Amino acid sequence: MACTKPASTSNTSAKVYVAHDGNSYKLIRNNEPFQIKGAAGNSHFRELKEAGGNTIRVYDTINLKSTLDKAHEYGLAVIVDIPLPKYGDGSKFYEKDLSVPKKKIASLIRKFKDHPALLYWNLGNELYYPTFHKDVKFFSSYNSLVDLVKKTDPDHPVSTAVIGGNRRRLASILMRSPDLDLISINSFGNLTNLDDRMKPFNMIWNGPYVITEWGVNGPWEEDKTNWGAPIEQTSSKTSEILAERYASEVMNASNCMGSVVFFWGNKQERTHTWFSIFSEEGKRSESFHTLKNLWNNEPLEYAGPQIYYAYLNGRGSPESIILTPGIQAEAEVVMLSKKVDSLEYSWEIRPEAWSDIEKDQPVLKQLTPKISSSKIKFTTPQKEGPYRLFVYVFDKENNYSTSNIPFYVLNPANEE
Repeated sequence: MACTKPASTSNTSAKVYVAHDGNSYKLIRNNEPFQIKGAAGNSHFRELKEAGGNTIRVYDTINLKSTLDKAHEYGLAVIVDIPLPKYGDGSKFYEKDLSVPKKKIASLIRKFKDHPALLYWNLGNELYYPTFHKDVKFFSSYNSLVDLVKKTDPDHPVSTAVIGGNRRRLASILMRSPDLDLISINSFGNLTNLDDRMKPFNMIWNGPYVITEWGVNGPWEEDKTNWGAPIEQTSSKTSEILAERYASEVMNASNCMGSVVFFWGNKQERTHTWFSIFSEEGKRSESFHTLKNLWNNEPLEYAGPQIYYAYLNGRGSPESIILTPGIQAEAEVVMLSKKVDSLEYSWEIRPEAWSDIEKDQPVLKQLTPKISSSKIKFTTPQKEGPYRLFVYVFDKENNYSTSNIPFYVLNPANEE
């Protein structure tokens, strides 16, 4: 089912295709309706299946055979991204001869098109698709890649991912690349009002889509300190937000064929905890249990550690905490959990991810004491600049909760 074509054009003999019954769109996989309950990442396959998930989205084709094989072992389907340069990134990729990349893409698809775990191909992630009225070679180049994928593998749909349901880009895709089978939408903070923004667009398009990235507000959307450090929610608040957004209208619309939460694993993006469903050691956050409840429609009570708030010298993150170097500071984490006596605590300081938000930041081990307590005293860094104080709270059942406080070290001696 192409984005602008009638349902009769669906290849109903395909292993996976989009069907329209007049009221709703459904993804049909192996002759059965398939609603995506997915996560984006490349690890914790067993845990995803255990939680009730059925799909994983992978962003590259590195070790793809191993990924597909492992997914199939756990009964998971795989959305495979075919990475492409973003339009306007300076590479001039879409203005060049594409014969070499086409050979590579065709080879990749031929190699994996018959794998039983494959769900659909995602041809490019957030490409910054140009506006339809522009006279640029991008459209013919991109469409030739769509055509290549569809001809090489007629058994699986082809999509592309856009940011936040941007209506200008959606209109451009519908007008300029109508042979895509569905739209993949990445949406975080604007997910809650996405349905309201899309309703006026229904007269133009009300076709099939998957929410291929969703979660809490991204670092680019959250409130910030005076020096521009985004303020991260506690992991308990993150879990609450996920539950609210999963129930949003746009996630449950008749043309939504499922969703993919971000991020199944541990990922550094401003911090190593912002989107991560798991700790660096593989412990499960409260979000894991929330998603398990949502995917299985079983409201089981969470018995793991829950953080209410964390304080630094009696102040919270929104107060833009500025400290001087080499002084003693005090921090405390306040818990919501009932069984606080059995919990273990770990604290650490890391520099703020400033120039490269996806670069893992080192732990400043010499600054925080190795004690398990909800209250600590520590020495502030000597070097001027932005930092974060992290706290992790663990139970004996492989669960953890976390929070962090951004702070800035300012040396008065540097002033005249």
